[in-house]
This record gives sequence, structure tokens and C-alpha cells, in this order.
Amino acid sequence: MARSPRDVRPDSGIGNENHGPAFKNRVDDRRRVASQNPSASSGTENLLFRPLRVPESALAVLSAGAAVGILGIAALVNGNLTDGAGIGLTVFLSMAIVFILTPPLIRKMTAGQMVGLDVNKASKVEVAELGGIAALFAFSISLSLVVGLQKLLGNVAEPPFLAAISVFFMAATIGLIDDISNLRQRLKAVAVAFAALPLMLVHPGTPGIDFPFGFSLDFSGSWHLFYWLVMVPIAMTGVANAMNMSAGYNGLETGQIAIVSLSLIVVAEIRGAPDVALLVLGSLFGCSVALFYFNRFPARVFIGDIGTLGLGAGLAAGVILAHVEFYGLVAIAPAFYEAFATAYYGLRRLNGRRRDVCHHPIIGPDGNLEVPEGSAYFTLAFWVLSRGRRTEKSLVRELLIFYILSGLVAVALSVL
Repeated sequence: MARSPRDVRPDSGIGNENHGPAFKNRVDDRRRVASQNPSASSGTENLLFRPLRVPESALAVLSAGAAVGILGIAALVNGNLTDGAGIGLTVFLSMAIVFILTPPLIRKMTAGQMVGLDVNKASKVEVAELGGIAALFAFSISLSLVVGLQKLLGNVAEPPFLAAISVFFMAATIGLIDDISNLRQRLKAVAVAFAALPLMLVHPGTPGIDFPFGFSLDFSGSWHLFYWLVMVPIAMTGVANAMNMSAGYNGLETGQIAIVSLSLIVVAEIRGAPDVALLVLGSLFGCSVALFYFNRFPARVFIGDIGTLGLGAGLAAGVILAHVEFYGLVAIAPAFYEAFATAYYGLRRLNGRRRDVCHHPIIGPDGNLEVPEGSAYFTLAFWVLSRGRRTEKSLVRELLIFYILSGLVAVALSVL
């Protein structure tokens, strides 16, 4: 029984806003098909029992070994996890956890028919969904282990770390609900804003926004409520949804978060940010780099909204904890193209057509992507494609260059 592209969640444009039917209905339908045609499930069975590939095993071992090595060196040199040792340990721990969890997660998602249609391929390949679950565990476990070790070695205030983990969990939960039930975009934006509550409860540091050349906006005194109750929730939902809406091509969402988090680690270090912010950003970098291995072209897993919203909210938490809000906006500047486009075409009542075009791209006989007539400005990817046909791989590479340039600008401005 053939299924139309609309019956499977696509991985294309505008943050995958059109999620299709709930996973439960999809699983029931596919299990019924499998029972009627047992041979159709043979590919799934092979995938289910496929052993862990050597490169993935090696990467997991190398990441874990690097984490243990950093821990050992830190213990021998100064007996604590300061001077960058904590950041390195968090990065490699999160990478190791993602490398360990993702292959069995892919097999489980495929076996349960929790898959999405990769609409940017002529063959319309089905890819395992919900890869962001691995990031959810890696982020929380890596931070918890490093903070636990720091507590044993010295006096560390854990509330900011717990707040960052709670932010990730809350946003990821909203993403999971969206993945299985297709929330309205406005409801999703409002819901993610509530993920800022843990940060508002611990309200770390003095509220303010620093700019280059020594300028700053001070929100202490009577303005601190405006900062924590208005600006922080807006920043949380803005960053998370910007990351989500700019996703849609193999490796783009994981690649952009890896680049942005690395840029902000450098910025935070230059600006003298507290260790908690550096550890949060380090964990995000490790998660996204490892997920990129599985999500890059040709993707073996989609991270879903559970991944984009969770990682995006974690990124916002790291920015707020580091008090580098301005530089964070600069680093993610390309992602806001989709946000502005959504607002603009929403006012013109064209977002429906925009979603339909993005979910049904024109693919040439050579596999190159083309821009449908009249849609050159629908998304940043379409704007790039309007300059010439490209493969999905080369398109993602060019889009990630935008993030690299934005990250370099943020680093340069942080020195001023």
C-alpha cells in the first residue's frame, strides 16, 4: 500500500512545521501493512539487528577516553576541573554519550516505524526520527557528572546547572509533543517561553546586556523584573524557535548549533563568563557535533523538534548565564531570516503556500535542488538556491558558512 509524502513527516524547510499525523497512527498503519506483507518488514528487521559499526564504536571509545584523560590530567595537575578542564570533560562526555545512544535509538525508531520522509531526495528515503532524545540524555548526564565531580573537589553552586538542565528538558518536552501531535506555531512559541522559568527562579548574575566598546544596558533596580519576566522569556522562545524554523536539510540543524555554541564558548571566555555558562555551552557543542555525524548528508536520523527546541533553548540558557546576549544574537543571525520571513509571509497570508513549496521541492534528474517560481525569498536556503541549482550537501555547506561568518563576527566584536 503506497503512502503519499504527506503521510510521513518531511525534513524540509521552515523548521518542519508541517508534521503530518501523529506517530501513533503512523505506527498502527505500518504495522498493519507489515502484517499483510511480511516481506516488507525484512529491511526493518535487518536494521534492527544490525551491529554497531566500527567507526561509531571507535568514536564513542575515543570520546570517552578523552574525557577520562582530561579528568586524570586535571587530578594530577591541580586537583580540580578549572582552567578549561571542566569544559573539555563536558564536551567529550556529551559526545561519547551521543555516540553510544544514537545507533540503538535509530534501530528502535526504525523498528517502531517512527520515521520521516526525506523530501529532498529523489528516492524519498525514510529516516529515523527523534534523534534529539540522545542529546537530551547527553546534555543532562554530562553536566550532572561534571558538576558532581566539581562538588566533590570544591564548593560549586549547583542551582544554575540544574536550571539549565530543566530548561533543556522543558523545551525538549514541548518539541516531543510537537513531533507527535503537530502543535500550532503560535502555541509552540508561547509554550517554549515558559522554559525560561528555571532561569528566572535562580536569576544568576546582575541583569544587563553588554555591547562592544564598553556600552551596556543595566537592568538592575526597578528594571530587573522587566529583564527576567519579559526579555528572558522572549529570548528563550526566540532562539529556540529560530533554530527550529531554520532546520530542514541534512546536517543543517546540528551543524548550525555546533558552530554557534563553539563561537559562543570563545565569546564567553573572552568576556570572562562564569564557569556554569562555559560548561553548558561545552555540553551543547559536544551533543551537536556528535549528532552531526548521524544527521549529516545522507542523514541516518532526524533530531526532530525535541532536538531543535531542546538544543536551541539550551543555547539561550548558556547565553543568558554568560551574559553575552548581544553576541548570541549576532552568532545566530542567519536563523532569524526564517523568523522574519514567517512574520512577513504570515501578514500576506502566504505561509500555507510557503510550507507546501518547502515540503515539495523541485529535484532535478541529477539530484540538484531548484527553487520553484516565485519563492526565491521564502527561506534562506531558497535564496541561496535562487543563485543557482545545488545539491543538498553543497547547499548545507553554504548555509553553514553563514553561521561561521556570523560566529567570527561575534568573536571579533567581543574583543572590542
